[in-house]
Amino acid sequence: MSDFTAKINRYCRDQRFPIEQERLLIAVSGGPDSLALLHFFQHSPWPEKVEVAHVHHGLRDGADADLAFVQAYCRTHQIPFHSLRADVKKRMADTGEGTQEAARHVRYEFFKDIMKKRNLTVLLLGHHADDQIETVLFRLTRGTTLKGVAGIPPSRPFGSGVMIRPFLAVTKSEIEQYCEQHHLTPKIDPTNATDSYARNRIRNHLLPLLKKENPSVHDAFRRFTEEVSEDEAFLLKQATEAFDQVVTRQNEEMMLLHLTAFADLAPPLQRRVIHLILNYLYAKVPTALSSAHVRAVLQLIEQSHPSGQIHLPEKLTVTRSYADVTFQFSLHRELEEGGYEALIRPGERVELQDGTIECLEGAVHPAISVRDVYHIYEPVHWPLTIRTRKTGDRIQLPDGNGSKKITRVFIDCKVPLPLREVWPIVTDSQGTILWVPALRKRTLSKENGEPAAYTLIYY
Repeated sequence: MSDFTAKINRYCRDQRFPIEQERLLIAVSGGPDSLALLHFFQHSPWPEKVEVAHVHHGLRDGADADLAFVQAYCRTHQIPFHSLRADVKKRMADTGEGTQEAARHVRYEFFKDIMKKRNLTVLLLGHHADDQIETVLFRLTRGTTLKGVAGIPPSRPFGSGVMIRPFLAVTKSEIEQYCEQHHLTPKIDPTNATDSYARNRIRNHLLPLLKKENPSVHDAFRRFTEEVSEDEAFLLKQATEAFDQVVTRQNEEMMLLHLTAFADLAPPLQRRVIHLILNYLYAKVPTALSSAHVRAVLQLIEQSHPSGQIHLPEKLTVTRSYADVTFQFSLHRELEEGGYEALIRPGERVELQDGTIECLEGAVHPAISVRDVYHIYEPVHWPLTIRTRKTGDRIQLPDGNGSKKITRVFIDCKVPLPLREVWPIVTDSQGTILWVPALRKRTLSKENGEPAAYTLIYY
């Protein structure tokens, strides 16, 4: 057994890659890395079956030749072959993504589709140890998080299966030697030799210096990324547990961070909680998050002024107001549409953006935990209206001591600015404000000790 084969086998065992008796899909561009990967597992006793996927991105003049080369190799060796001619430029125009990001999304969607249709369980990619060093250095120069410094993960869930990278155990030169030994003639992408891209400049100029300084630099980087990955996994677990203590999920477009509890977290957990919030909100919105976005939020939180606002990609607004920070996509759209308004009668229920108001006959005292309860003793003008605030709104104070502006109620109760625009206000049919749930109630007299005629519940 060659040293190259021994390294790959040992790495696969150490990483517990699920390849024995599995059905593999190997992504093959035609270059040295992916062709060597295909040849290695084509002759490995581990997998039950090997199939190949190739994507023609339509971005290079040599793409047609690459497609023909991989297709011919698979035909010669009787390997099932799947290809896609992708319109990456169209995706870039539709989504605003960069070339590399758009191409990656196209590839991965194609791979997932093939794996599902062909009942394949594992996707293999040809990233190697040099790629790992390039990735770590590239991310460090651009600014990244600890997760980013962990580099390319050896494996991760992918579609209904898993993605693995067995060649992270070997270097680029070892792969090239493998190709020579087995008389493989891969296609060479001429753009890799240019300095047009930052990754190429790192590969062509910085990496040779590191190898000269330490011929075993690949091993040093691999140990480093593995340890960082373990540290990151531990911190992320801690942050996920803390998340539920400091964040209130409003909906898919809004989250509320409670600063008093957040301040008790250590800085590493604070950064990760912010990242979890952004990941959750951006889950359905394609965008590129970076450590700069997390820092911007933390600067807003740490400033001496109790209020402020910043704007993140895709119109996500982050607003600090007293002891809370609101992350929200939909505020401006709701304001433009004029808020909301709904009628409610006894026996009815109204679903709100963040909760529910239910109207019941009689004096009801809920056994379950609710946000607020309002008992109506005097006759009121039906139906009641649940709406957002309007200019000039006022609510009567207890015992006839005048009234107070709803704006002042919000300020006194330290309601975050974005929530003021969607906070429910209950009025009778003549417009008299009866209740601002969880904040203020108009006092209605209890005549002759009679029980309440109606109950409003906010939960």
